[in-house]
Amino acid sequence: MLKSVSLSVIAGALLILTSHAVAQETSMEEKRFRVNRIATAPVIDGRIGDSEWAGAARVSDLHEVEPVEFTSPSERTVWYFAYDDKALYVAAHAYDSEPDEIVARTLRQGGNLGSDDTLSILIDPFNNKRSGYSFTLNPNGVRAEAIYATATRPSDEWDGIWRGAATKVDDGWTMEMAIPFNTVTFDPDSDTWGINFWRRIARKAERVGWDSRNGQMNPTVSGEVFGFEELSQGVGLDLIPSASSTYQNDRELGTTDTELRPSLDISYKLTPSINGLLTINTDFAATEVDGRQLGLQRFSLFFPEKRAFFLTDFDIFQFGGVPSGGGGFRNRTTGMRSGNNGLAFFSRRIGLTGDNAPVDVIAGAKVSGRIGDYDFGTLYILQDEYVNEDDEAIDRSDLMVTRVSTGVLEESAVGAILTYGDPGSNQTSSLVGADFLYRNTRLGTNRSMQGNFWIQKSDNEGVSGDDLAWSATLGFPSRLGWEGGLQIHEVEENFDPALGFANRTNVRMYGGELGYRMNREEGSFIREISHGLEIAHWEYLDTGFIQTQMIQGDFFSIRSREGDFARIDIRAQKEGLLPGEQPLERLDIFIPPGEYSFERWGTFIRSASHRKWSFQFRIDDGGYFNGDLFHVRPEIDWTPNEHVSFSLQYDYNDYDFPGNQSAITRQITFENEISFNAKWSLVTLAQYDNISDNIGINSRLRLNLSAGQDVWFVINHNMVRDVTVDDRFHSTESVAVAKIRYTLRY
Repeated sequence: MLKSVSLSVIAGALLILTSHAVAQETSMEEKRFRVNRIATAPVIDGRIGDSEWAGAARVSDLHEVEPVEFTSPSERTVWYFAYDDKALYVAAHAYDSEPDEIVARTLRQGGNLGSDDTLSILIDPFNNKRSGYSFTLNPNGVRAEAIYATATRPSDEWDGIWRGAATKVDDGWTMEMAIPFNTVTFDPDSDTWGINFWRRIARKAERVGWDSRNGQMNPTVSGEVFGFEELSQGVGLDLIPSASSTYQNDRELGTTDTELRPSLDISYKLTPSINGLLTINTDFAATEVDGRQLGLQRFSLFFPEKRAFFLTDFDIFQFGGVPSGGGGFRNRTTGMRSGNNGLAFFSRRIGLTGDNAPVDVIAGAKVSGRIGDYDFGTLYILQDEYVNEDDEAIDRSDLMVTRVSTGVLEESAVGAILTYGDPGSNQTSSLVGADFLYRNTRLGTNRSMQGNFWIQKSDNEGVSGDDLAWSATLGFPSRLGWEGGLQIHEVEENFDPALGFANRTNVRMYGGELGYRMNREEGSFIREISHGLEIAHWEYLDTGFIQTQMIQGDFFSIRSREGDFARIDIRAQKEGLLPGEQPLERLDIFIPPGEYSFERWGTFIRSASHRKWSFQFRIDDGGYFNGDLFHVRPEIDWTPNEHVSFSLQYDYNDYDFPGNQSAITRQITFENEISFNAKWSLVTLAQYDNISDNIGINSRLRLNLSAGQDVWFVINHNMVRDVTVDDRFHSTESVAVAKIRYTLRY
């Protein structure tokens, strides 16, 4: 009854979304400009020389996107665009009436620019409104790049080769970029690319952009730049040799081991729009470590991909709009409540065991690109044999993924995917799927509509029937005013994507959300107020019993004019626990099977990150199954200058259950970044939890000579507390890695 009433309420509210307009000024003007060819490439030093950029196109007709779209920006910005045979050149002068207030906290290449002033450009070389790349600089010249996994969801894990520099000047700051044509794929027969560009003024929580709709700037919302002719990618060949030397000391076994591992990646542009990539003896030694999670949830944890080989052109392999990376307000699908469940291809299943131990990748090959309006990609991996966490010998595996899609309607796409192989067993496995991604950002009055529809079928040895999964999501996202969406999601009992991710099976989910967001008048301390309702009802297909039901009310959220944020939420939840399911078994807390209803409340506060001191604080309390759970997570960050920063997070959970069952978990995360200059940096991450009683320390010293040319020195050290002897921490394992990577571009 509750399910049908709740969905009826949301469905009725969606009628409001389609029948009422939000009172905002709207700009639907198509924006275009011509880019000019220049004879001499500018020197990329961050200073805009008059003679260097004399022949460039200049664009300054920007507007405020956030907080109030289509109003005049508080500061002026002038952009410059030019190209030659080899690269697109971009420059910008960000004027600032208070230059001493410019925020530039990050000096480390690869660091998070979320707290800084930035200038960003988006290019869609195929002008198909579905794909693209973004490139960003802060005033210190720190680069950040992203590839759009979907038309509206960027992933900053992509690592492209380009040059950029920036500097502060008396009236603001300036930057220059050089984006080589052999870093991106494009249609050589078209002289027109999609383009957009914007500026972030951190202290004002203000975004200023060239083209936007509904507060969005992405490939679906972009203008055009035309005039490209005779572009060259050179030979189109990148040779990327690397070598790592590893020393491992296992103090528990009393053994030491050393390994020298050479590796080679070869990237070749078969055509300007098709890229081929070959990897031999692939080495992931210097990959950033995952953040620690205790794993006390009912369902499997999800960790995003961070390895460079799998991230090249990985947007082409995205299927069904299912998220494969991080979330966030601007990186989500309105109406989708199923999360990562049903991901057809998840590359972290390759080269890692079930407990995340590395497995050798002997070789891999990838061909991906675009022909006309068709996107395609094929990936092949030869994974070496290994022994898994259950002491089972897993044979050498041939693994393959093929994906194809094409544009339909104005902004939509239809496609298919095929996977073959199982990296975690000796059984044969395959999967086929089809998807339709609908998008319409031109409904008028700043409205948009999107839908994700997909179906998959797995085929695993010894399994017959009940192996389908499908999902349908319909959303009406909005920057201001009403927004909402609905989803139906079903995964049958035997659906098992061996190269994908499904942490809930034998379930059907009905979900939806409804929200309202408004801006207050200019000058108010509180700039934005929002309210929301989210519903997710998971039930078992065979019995109809509830697996999980969550109704969460965002009582109110407020955002200040500088970006401070606070929220109070209330959640009514049901959990249907089956015999044998024990989510708190590691804590020696045992919950009888059955259905449990409980309520929880919570609050979250986050200060604006552009300040030297910033903090986050989350607290929630209430029932949990047949007991109680109190949770608090404070985090404090200190960035005294661009050379050093500190972050400390403490996660505390207090479980109290019948039968004198109780437990307390603590997790402490400390991170320190030291940037000696723009090339040298040292990042140290220390993590501890009282469940494993393990301290893990990861320290990465990096010399970034330029994009694609790096030297790393990495140390991993683990310690465990022995309560049976002296209740002190003892070292268990140390690993030291030295790695060099150099890109030779022809």
